[in-house]
This record gives sequence, C-alpha cells and structure tokens, in this order.
Amino acid sequence: MILLAKTEIRIAIRAAEAYRILSDMERFGEWFPEVISITSADDMQCGEIGKKYLETVSIPLRGKREIELRVAESIENQRFVTEGDFVPLLPRMEIFIAELSETEILVKWSMFSRNRSKLVQVLILPLAKRIIQQRANIASDRLKQLLELSE
Repeated sequence: MILLAKTEIRIAIRAAEAYRILSDMERFGEWFPEVISITSADDMQCGEIGKKYLETVSIPLRGKREIELRVAESIENQRFVTEGDFVPLLPRMEIFIAELSETEILVKWSMFSRNRSKLVQVLILPLAKRIIQQRANIASDRLKQLLELSE
C-alpha cells in the first residue's frame, strides 16, 4: 500500500463516543471535505465488518463520483478501516484511536492507495497525495470541533 495522507489530532472526548461517531460513515461528510453524501447500502450495523456504504464525492477534473465502501476492519473504540473500489486509487482509510486519559484521545487518520501499478504511482498518486493531504488537514480541524461539541 502507498500512503497518500495522514493526520494526528488530540481530542477531548472519551474513546467510546469518538468510535461511535467515527464508525458511522454516514457522518463522514460532516467533517471530511468534498464528501457530498454517504448512505448505507445494507442493513448491517455501523462498525460491523463487511458493512457497505455508497459515497458520493467530488473528484478534481472528474466531478461527482459514487464509490462503494466497505468496512474492512473494526475494533471497538480502537480501530476502524474502510476500503473503496474507486479506480485508480483503490482507497483504504484507517483510523486509530488511542486513549491518552479517560477524557482525551489521539486520533490517527491515514489514507492509502491499494493500487500497485507503477504507472498509477508515477502519474496519478503524486497529485492525489497533495489533494487528499489538503483535505485531511481541513478534516482534522473539523473532526476535533465535531467530537468536542458532541461530548
């Protein structure tokens, strides 16, 4: 996998409350830029491995695109991972939650590409890295505000 972007942020919130919000992908657009909407594509519960979502996102030079996402890994209050079928990126989002105290956590957010094509790595990923990192920087500020207001 190729790292596209990452952020770390300390947030004054309990891990369980943060996980509840972060694992509900229908709320992802509240804090991540250019996400137009995300809807559940099945009846599974939030955070359940295999749960599917349909994300509508704004892609530079390509406009709006719908991407199917699925929960790939989930450990309550600690880790949440999704993978998408958007070609050419084949994105993988990883969120780690580390308890610093009873009321403060560290959230580590990362986006990877699962595409191993050398052509994609040379021609597309450099631009994708820049765009996704810019969005991630905005998202970390929004996420901090959202989570601290919910507590």
